[in-house]
Amino acid sequence: MTTTPPAEDPTAASDFESLFKDCPPIFVLPTHLSLDELHAVEDSLAKHGAPLTYDVSEAKIVLGTIGQRKRAALELRSRGVWTEEISPATSTATGPSQQPPSKRRRVDKTVDHVSRSPVVDLSTESDEEAGRPSHSPDVAQADSTSDSFSSVESESDGIAERHIKVVKLEWLTQSLKEGKLLPLDPYVVYYARVVDRPEVKKAAPKPSRLASESQQILERAMEDAASQPPSASLSSRFGVRRTKHPDEKGQHYHPPTLYRQTTSEHEETIPLPPAPDWVKNNVMYACMRSAPLHPPNEKFIDQLVKIRRARELTLDEVGVRAYSTAIASIAAYPYEFRSPAEVLSLPGCDMKIANLFVEFKNSPDGTLAAAEALDTDPVLKVLNQFSKIWGVGAKTAREFYYQREWRDLDDVIEHGWNSLSRVQQIGVKYYDEFLAGIPRSEVADIAKTIHRHATMVRPGCEYDGQGMECIIVGGYRRGKEICGDIDLVLSHRDERVTKNLVVDVVSSLESEGWVTHTLALIMSTSNREQQTLPFRGEGSGHHHFDSLDKALVVWQDPHFGDQDETDQDPERRRKRNPNPHRRVDIIISPWRTVGCAVLGWSGDTTFERDLRRYAKKAHGWKFDSSGVRERTSGGKVIDLERGGQTWEERERLVMEGLGVGWRPATERCSR
Repeated sequence: MTTTPPAEDPTAASDFESLFKDCPPIFVLPTHLSLDELHAVEDSLAKHGAPLTYDVSEAKIVLGTIGQRKRAALELRSRGVWTEEISPATSTATGPSQQPPSKRRRVDKTVDHVSRSPVVDLSTESDEEAGRPSHSPDVAQADSTSDSFSSVESESDGIAERHIKVVKLEWLTQSLKEGKLLPLDPYVVYYARVVDRPEVKKAAPKPSRLASESQQILERAMEDAASQPPSASLSSRFGVRRTKHPDEKGQHYHPPTLYRQTTSEHEETIPLPPAPDWVKNNVMYACMRSAPLHPPNEKFIDQLVKIRRARELTLDEVGVRAYSTAIASIAAYPYEFRSPAEVLSLPGCDMKIANLFVEFKNSPDGTLAAAEALDTDPVLKVLNQFSKIWGVGAKTAREFYYQREWRDLDDVIEHGWNSLSRVQQIGVKYYDEFLAGIPRSEVADIAKTIHRHATMVRPGCEYDGQGMECIIVGGYRRGKEICGDIDLVLSHRDERVTKNLVVDVVSSLESEGWVTHTLALIMSTSNREQQTLPFRGEGSGHHHFDSLDKALVVWQDPHFGDQDETDQDPERRRKRNPNPHRRVDIIISPWRTVGCAVLGWSGDTTFERDLRRYAKKAHGWKFDSSGVRERTSGGKVIDLERGGQTWEERERLVMEGLGVGWRPATERCSR
């Protein structure tokens, strides 16, 4: 369907110049319409006698490209019109009731274009199953046009509350095509009555933090003084002072936002536990501290992670780094916080983090207002949803919201499908499945399958008695019970085996149906004969965190119980496959630097960031998963793994050679 009305024959236009003259006032929603399209729709309505209004509060019919009830109500409310959907019982007399659509439509693989017409339905359910009314005039209710309009007008003329209908723009297009006024009902998206704007209770103005704390300090001082017997000198001058009994009802003590006491008396009431060496020595690098998967202050960290996420969505890089540093420090602290003084003692934690801890401690449900904004702020909620699409980062999510004016995944599908990259389309299609998480048992099974295929495409690779090594890294190695995706490293002691291995492994997996999509295939290591990444990188000025051969793929188990073995069409069998799709990264490393590869893919983001920072600061080295090079001598390769017989030994040698000390992957959870 087109969003602009079709051009009419000039000789026939005079026959229906007043086609819409009997309609109630009509308002055109500009959402998802360009300026030219909006003007074309309005000109067409005016040309055919429609009572066009530019004030939505006067309209009884709202035309637009909206396809959902909730979105229609939101568009009206954003323009100052508050509505209440008419219940099915009421609508039997006044108009049709729209049943709630499915929460989110699934993207079908066969969809190759975007259309605002309801002909393209990405749902797997029929209209009747999903509770959505059919938009076909053949199956719509056969109410006459005049009845549809009169029901709106009659109720608005004599009753204070009036009704309003949000109608698909297709109604106008089809009416002009057929040269007659079509019934509204098949095109109605949202049918409601206009109600008064709800009153918002204004919260009492909060005193400033300084005034609040000063008042509370005075109250605490008065209580302390009242609890002591009056001195003789004060009694003689000012008279006897009344003391406050414990059971006397009066003002209650409320603690200030942040305890600022630094006296020895306060230190005695809440003694600090013995500080770890890294706290005493003010060690700033997360790679030099042990951080378990579930630290004592995990709930507080979860709140800080949400705040950091909000900073990411607002492109606050400085804030993201600051929160990452503080979170990593708290994750390594071996005691549960009892006072803000403990927070302030940690490297990377300032007064802001201490204030947040006091707020967290005083909160009845252990939450922070800044963290809750990620779930309550309407803009952050949408940005967070968009950024979880595989292939979409914070910057692209903001482009979706601010430039393209998309508000949910349905908008992405309906109005921007063709503008997405192939990777982003796959990310939208399997959005829920990618976010579902992968149990550890399934991760192990997938690794076994990949290991089997790697051995198949390199027959005889067991000649050395060791064969192909398959190491599961990432969150699985850090001990996570549910992994977001799967990262694994394939390596062999003979570099001839690992060269171009990723291409052959992916091809073999695709032939058996395990890999459904290849998102990216990178051949950096094989193209440079499996040498360590040069100091200046490959190409002109691009930063390389990881430069190994790798394949980022979408995985699905091709075996399911009710499949028809007689069906030889793999595409048809795949469409019936109910198994979830998973994200898998297959990384290939030559044995010479397998320790760097495993180390570079086993730690959390802040751990890996600080590992590179420390190598540069302490030694003038460049570290990445392909090896270590000197920065000061033109890029000389530093072999820290020599002598290691297994990949575990080689990883330990790298950490000890860098000077950060060995710690298992389960202690690299810097968040």
